[in-house]
Order: sequence, then structure tokens, then C-alpha cells
Amino acid sequence: MTVEQDRERRMGRIRRFSRLMGAGCLVTSGLLAAAMLFYWAMTPTHTLFGQAGIQIAPVMELDFSARALAFGISMVPLGALIYGLLNARRCFDAFAAGQIFSSEPIGRLKAFSIAVAASAILKPFTGAALSLFLSFNNSGEVRTVALSIGSDTLIALIFAGTVAVIAWVMTEALDIADENKQFV
Repeated sequence: MTVEQDRERRMGRIRRFSRLMGAGCLVTSGLLAAAMLFYWAMTPTHTLFGQAGIQIAPVMELDFSARALAFGISMVPLGALIYGLLNARRCFDAFAAGQIFSSEPIGRLKAFSIAVAASAILKPFTGAALSLFLSFNNSGEVRTVALSIGSDTLIALIFAGTVAVIAWVMTEALDIADENKQFV
């Protein structure tokens, strides 16, 4: 097998896997939004309150408008993540088209990393906003603010930082390759 044949075989593998990953990003985006809608539409009130860190659940079920507003609050970090996944999809689409070292996929990779970081940072604050909102719906005098930062948030930030550094390194490699082309 020649060097060119080997490179083409590797590029074919990258193209196939990139198409698969792009489709996965698109499907995951839709499933995440649908799951969030299902969660706020179907989960019993006492479960919603418990998961929001509120000890005292109301006697009555949450009405449609309260659930809709809570859904909207929950969609803030999820919306950032979905935006990131859609950028990752475009990055994979560019890879599938053979654009490995070009500004398009690198820019999309940077946008993906920023969106994942934004989602991770927003998640604890929207959780606190949700607990405050839901406790205001409670007929009692007690209001609750639950701020939770877990290992998933920290891992998402490390992941986003790793992807950002890879994108920056790819940008530098592209600049060096462009510079070298001028010398030839």
C-alpha cells in the first residue's frame, strides 16, 4: 500500500466517523430538548421539588404556566449545550467533506467548546433560579435557593477547556502551514 493509499484510507475512516458523529450531535440535540419538555410536562410536582432541592413540596400540582416557565429556565444551559452540539455537527460535516485543517471546522470546534463551558457555568445558576421560582410557588413562607456544583460541572469545564486548546493548536498549525506554503 502506498503512502497516498494509506492516507486516503485514513481520510475515508475520518469521513465515515465524522458523518456518524454529525448525525449523533443532531439526534442528541433533538432528544435533549424533547426530554426536557417531557420532564417538565410529566414529572409529578413533589419529584420536581425534591430534585430542585426544596424540602417541602406543595399540596397542589404545578399548573401549566409554572411548568412552562420552569421549562424555559431549564432550557438556558441546555440551549447553550444544544447550540454547541449543532456547531460540533457542522465541524464534523466539514471533516466529512475533507476540510481537516481549515478555518471552518476550527471555528466550529471553538464555538462548541465555548458553548459547553457556558452550559456548565450556567447550570448551577439556573438550578438556583429554579429552586427560588418553585419555592415562590409554594404556599408556605419558606423560600429556598439551592446552588449545586457537582463533578459533572467541573468535568464539563475541563472538557471544554481541552477542546478549546485543541482548536487553538489547530489554528496555530493552520497558520504555520499557510506560512510554509508562502516559502515554496
